[in-house]
Amino acid sequence: MYINILEYLEKTVKSVPDKIAVIDGESDITFQDLTIKANLLAIHILKSRSINKPIAVFLPKSIESIIADIAITYSGNAYMNLDIKTPSARIQNILDLINPEAVITNKKHASFIHDINPSLPLILIDEFAFTHSINGDLINNRLKSIIDTDPLCIINTSGSTGTPKGVVLNHKSFIDFTEWAI
Repeated sequence: MYINILEYLEKTVKSVPDKIAVIDGESDITFQDLTIKANLLAIHILKSRSINKPIAVFLPKSIESIIADIAITYSGNAYMNLDIKTPSARIQNILDLINPEAVITNKKHASFIHDINPSLPLILIDEFAFTHSINGDLINNRLKSIIDTDPLCIINTSGSTGTPKGVVLNHKSFIDFTEWAI
């Protein structure tokens, strides 16, 4: 029985590490490289942020956004993807409502977020050095403490009143869906 959604990824990495996990236009990344990059970013998050908190991702749909989501999950936090095409007033409403610990973005989109909330910490994924060593104990200890009812992600509804509402989804919801899909 799976306790967190990352167990599926870990199982896949062990069985087919060199298989392509994500294709993004002309770029791709293997399961092993995806996991390594996500772990390195997760360690950075763990060393500088709280756990069981929301962290926003403001990136176009890309390999980097997937690395960010997985890294946030490895760190024991909940990711919240924000659409880069969303008007600033709506992004402001979402950020005010959810109050994330930080936003993972890139240099191209950093000023957009900074203009909305200058005090919100930014992690620039395109300036992050994916060259450190992985502290496996730090990640493994964090993974052991994640349970299936812990938050995995937050999605924002349109809100019938025009005010976005954050809906928290837990690991169990994704595990149940994955089991159903398999």
